[in-house]
Amino acid sequence: MAYYYTKSSIKMANLTIAYNMGGLFDQDGQKGISHLMEHLVCKTFKDEYAELQKYDIEFNACTGDDMVKVYFNGMEKYFTAEWRRRLVNKLTGGINIPEEEFETEKKVVLQEYMDCFNEPANAENTMRKKFGYYGPIGKKEDIENFTYQDMKDYYEKFMRKPAKIIEVGPSKTDFSDIPMVEEYQVQPAKPKYKKDWKLPLETTPENTKCDVDFLCKKSISKADYPALTVAVNMLTMGLESPMYKEIREKRGLTYHVGSSMIPFMTYAYVSFGATTDKENEQELKNAFQYFFDDIAKHLSKQRFEDIICKIDVNREKDKIFKYRNIGKILNKGKIQIGNAYKKLTYEKVVEVANKYLNMNNMEIIVE
Repeated sequence: MAYYYTKSSIKMANLTIAYNMGGLFDQDGQKGISHLMEHLVCKTFKDEYAELQKYDIEFNACTGDDMVKVYFNGMEKYFTAEWRRRLVNKLTGGINIPEEEFETEKKVVLQEYMDCFNEPANAENTMRKKFGYYGPIGKKEDIENFTYQDMKDYYEKFMRKPAKIIEVGPSKTDFSDIPMVEEYQVQPAKPKYKKDWKLPLETTPENTKCDVDFLCKKSISKADYPALTVAVNMLTMGLESPMYKEIREKRGLTYHVGSSMIPFMTYAYVSFGATTDKENEQELKNAFQYFFDDIAKHLSKQRFEDIICKIDVNREKDKIFKYRNIGKILNKGKIQIGNAYKKLTYEKVVEVANKYLNMNNMEIIVE
């Protein structure tokens, strides 16, 4: 069993689950599937997203050339051994999502794929030309042809049993009964340099992507900044946020939904945006407008309480890592949330959101 534990006196816990997957392991006809499965396996613990965010437990996943990993970091007092065990149980307990959700996530991965190929300097095509290697980003055709049944079969073969579980923190979890794989299911490729590989290459497209941004034209006062910051976090922070769920999860229009508080010393502006294919421009505009036509209905009291809890936990973490957190000193006197969030009410946040986040105050910018 490849389980590794490192004891730490810092009151933080890390859990990493690693799989023998990645670009080097992707077989012919399934180039890029490790990356797609990395997205999909995170849906096995989708019911935990809200609690993970509430207690400021950071989590993510990534695909490399020789490994897929899912990892979590949080304060050990909240991110307990029991919770870590539960997450591993879900990751190894099978994948069961609706076919519609599978197809939507495939669209999201293809958005990410084309984001990559719209970069002016395309390292992926260089790897194909000189090493005959598609890399973790894979091959567009293979991703498009990957089916719902393929997902289930792939999970059973490659992801039911992880290769490594790594844990760092004050306490240790018992993973002794978790089945783990000790050998490669398939042998990794060994790319070699060649002057000219004859692989099919996606040409770097021109003008196929666009950024759609909604910029609030009204400047945010120092008095309103804390409440609006909480409102913006309620809308866009984390996988349970309303904008993420609507624009990415439901409509599959983008890989990432973002927001930004733009500070100018004593006042600020706020913007929301996403990148999509040009053909989706109007649908993306409509998706954002769906929120700004009636912002209050997208701000639930439960989300408010979860975001306030997250900020509280983040402040606890600041004390643990006080030696590296000097932002409050550097930004003294400037616009910031500070401790003002402690006095906020749900009603105040909704009031301030209504004041700023409506279509009358929004300029739509497309680039």
